[in-house]
Amino acid sequence: MTFRELAIWLENRLGTCHLLVNRDAKEPADLLLATGLHDRLVRELLRAVYKSNRCYHIRARLSAERTLAALQPVREKVLDDPGTDLHTVQFLDAVDVAVRAAFAVPPPAPVSLAPRGRVIPLPPSRRLQRAG
Repeated sequence: MTFRELAIWLENRLGTCHLLVNRDAKEPADLLLATGLHDRLVRELLRAVYKSNRCYHIRARLSAERTLAALQPVREKVLDDPGTDLHTVQFLDAVDVAVRAAFAVPPPAPVSLAPRGRVIPLPPSRRLQRAG
């Protein structure tokens, strides 16, 4: 997949309200047409992917590993910002899912949240009694 194809894939998967791709673009700076809901974030994500894959034009081939690795620092930066809202986090998750689908990379294995404690039953004498 090329950088241009990834941008078009993201446009199709995420919607034109998030990014609108100029299909006639020759340069990366001309790839996005209009501002979207998360315009600066989309530009930052695409710039990180472009640099991480050492692209020299928009038709350069991308590596799945480098592309996914490029998204992580941006994600961490956004999540560390106290002003980040829930919609931005959901958008980042959607970008991750879309990029993984583009490269046919399965999602990471879910982290097992094994219970760290156990429930201790109270003896009848310590239980709350209902009044009335």
